[in-house]
Amino acid sequence: MNTLSQSYSIGLVILSYFIAVLASYTALDLGGRVSHSRGNIQRIWLMAGAGAMGLGIWAMHFIAMLALHLPIHVDYDFWIVLISILFAMCASGIALHVVSSKHMSKKRLAIGSLFMGTGIALMHYVGMSAMRLDAQIVYDPVLFAISILVAVLVSAVALMITYRLRKAGDVRGIGLKILAGMVMGAAVAGMHYTGMLATSFVTHGNHHPSPSSAVSTIWLAYAIGIATLIILGITLLSVYVEKLLMTKTLRMMESDQRYKSLFEYNRDGVISYGVNGQLIGMNPAAKELTGRELLSLSDFVDMCDQADAEMIRKHFLQAVLGGANTYEVKLYPEPEKQVILHMTNVPIIIDGEAAGVFFIARDVTEQRQAESKINYLAYHDALTGLPNRRFIEEQLEKAIRNAKNREQTVTVMFLDLDRFKLINDSLGHDFGDLLLREATHRIVNCVGESGIVGRLGGDEFIVLMPEVPESELIQMADQLIRIIEQPFLIEGHELYITTSIGISRFPEDGNDYQTLMKTADTAMYSAKERGKNAYHKYSAHMQKAASERMYLQNELNRALVRNELLVYYQPQVNVTNKKLSGMEALVRWNHPKRGVIPPDQFITIAEETGLIVPIGEWVLRTACKQNREWQEMGYAPVRVAVNLSARQFLKKDFVQTVEGILRETGMQPEYLELEVTESTMIDVQRATQTLYDLKKLGVHIAIDDFGTGYSSLSYLKDFPLDRLKIDRSFIRDLKKSPGNRAIVATIISMAKNLDLHVIAEGVETSDELDFLQEQMCEEVQGFFFSHPLTKEDMESYLKEKFSKPGIS
Repeated sequence: MNTLSQSYSIGLVILSYFIAVLASYTALDLGGRVSHSRGNIQRIWLMAGAGAMGLGIWAMHFIAMLALHLPIHVDYDFWIVLISILFAMCASGIALHVVSSKHMSKKRLAIGSLFMGTGIALMHYVGMSAMRLDAQIVYDPVLFAISILVAVLVSAVALMITYRLRKAGDVRGIGLKILAGMVMGAAVAGMHYTGMLATSFVTHGNHHPSPSSAVSTIWLAYAIGIATLIILGITLLSVYVEKLLMTKTLRMMESDQRYKSLFEYNRDGVISYGVNGQLIGMNPAAKELTGRELLSLSDFVDMCDQADAEMIRKHFLQAVLGGANTYEVKLYPEPEKQVILHMTNVPIIIDGEAAGVFFIARDVTEQRQAESKINYLAYHDALTGLPNRRFIEEQLEKAIRNAKNREQTVTVMFLDLDRFKLINDSLGHDFGDLLLREATHRIVNCVGESGIVGRLGGDEFIVLMPEVPESELIQMADQLIRIIEQPFLIEGHELYITTSIGISRFPEDGNDYQTLMKTADTAMYSAKERGKNAYHKYSAHMQKAASERMYLQNELNRALVRNELLVYYQPQVNVTNKKLSGMEALVRWNHPKRGVIPPDQFITIAEETGLIVPIGEWVLRTACKQNREWQEMGYAPVRVAVNLSARQFLKKDFVQTVEGILRETGMQPEYLELEVTESTMIDVQRATQTLYDLKKLGVHIAIDDFGTGYSSLSYLKDFPLDRLKIDRSFIRDLKKSPGNRAIVATIISMAKNLDLHVIAEGVETSDELDFLQEQMCEEVQGFFFSHPLTKEDMESYLKEKFSKPGIS
């Protein structure tokens, strides 16, 4: 047996490799088409791709076989060649099916590689069996097995590369596909030539070469190569054309889907109308917004008021002419339901001409309501609902401009609630807020349509009244004072407050709103300093008083620290036997530059700033300590009376403070009398409890300035009192004033009936003393007996009185 020699045509080998590369590139491109397609289209591409790719792989194989030159004549069995082509196509079909899946698992890759490799191997060896020659084909078992293994491995590599690059479509992706095609082509060709390496041709005798057969074989190979290239080219061209068409179709579909998504899922209502107002379409949001399934332009207009209807028609015509626009309208889908819509009209342009209008309606009802609320809060007080400072300043500025043009007046009234801060601090902010609301209600009802009421902050209110007559202004101020001094019933507590009012007028008291408000504020503080519960009209001298007040306030802050405060004592005398029955402790301020300042110049300031609490506690401690020292010096024990401020009296720990001072100074409680005014009883229930707690300590309780406050007789019977103190305003001019005499006589008589002692202050003449004695007033106090005395002078007074007979 002789083994035939083998040789190859380099040109055909190169052609076979080129066809393998092109077939591989075609496979990569077809992989993308198959994976992107669905249904019948996918199946068509799968079969077409399997045919083209399989033909390409077979052509590479067959041309490579034709490149083999043997020294004997070779023919091929047509039907067996056809079967090998079918194996190539099946392998290609398996490959395309595997790479078309969304996910490439290891199992899927292994199975696909096995089937594809087996198909390629079958194509090769079935093709080899198609050879008809005077020789026997013998395969080396090892190389034969290696060739099949190479086929499987080549298939695995081809499947992975195809799967990874199936979606690559840009320039870089095409470059990668070409590179991958060259690698895959080399791998496929490598499998073929590995198989050919395993093949030997053996004859049993001599043989004669056939040169003409080699020439015809070469031409057949080129013919098959050209035909295959044409088929693969057509396939690639079809893929490219289909890709262009698919891309365009996808873009159109995507554009349509985008439009549909924008229309159907838009949270804004979208309605399309033709140029004549006929309805084209409504999205779900528009149907929900209007409550209509169909809504022509005329129906849309009918759901608005007349002004908005005209606006809609106007903007619709503008949009038809090509101009987009925005505006807002109020829509009434139901009789009691109002919806505020922000409208955008957009023209629908087709082929350069307006074909209709899009109405894009956004519901801004909640937004506008929120803006309205924010705007309201920006100009109104959150607690009372009254206009705030910002609103009042703008209105006042506007009123002044109008008044200048019309030569009219503008009046500003500042109201401050006296002792409100005391209630707020002692009873809590909740009580304070309720009190402010009730006071607001009273002020607004009183002013009515005559002016604008505003709250500046805290307990300060303002009333703005353009062009009001002087008489009406005074009447208004009197009414406001009267309604505020009426008791307030807040959460079961009966509260008493007053108001101080300052009045300024344009143009005499200021030419702008800042000056006018400043002068009204100055007048209001003037009313506070002169007793409160009154109104004052601004005058120029008040500005000087305001500056003086600020100076004293700053100085008073340092007075306690610098030990500038003093306690004076004014004797209280028994009317019947003229004996010393007690003394009242009175605070004075010994200013380093101004000398002794009387209390009426600084007590009001101390009350407003809160300094009255430490000052009052210092006076109480000093008076108790001094009274105890005089007792230890041998003087007969007498009662010392100390005034209490409302802020001091309503402190939660006030009773404990008094108890502590008595214990600290060693003074017996029966020699201490605490004087409270009726105005201190702003909270009657709480005041009553505090008075009873003080009585348990053993101290005396007196009502100072009786008849000038607002509790009067209503709760007098319930208070644990020891003494009534008649205010000096009733004692003054007793001889000339029948009214004062009647009031004093009534107070004394009432006190006797209630088993209370009576003391009158401010007694300066013998006539006043005689009248009081006639009315059986028990004690008096005033200049007729003694001015307030310093500690040293009071001690001298005690020595003098004790040295005379009849005095004890």
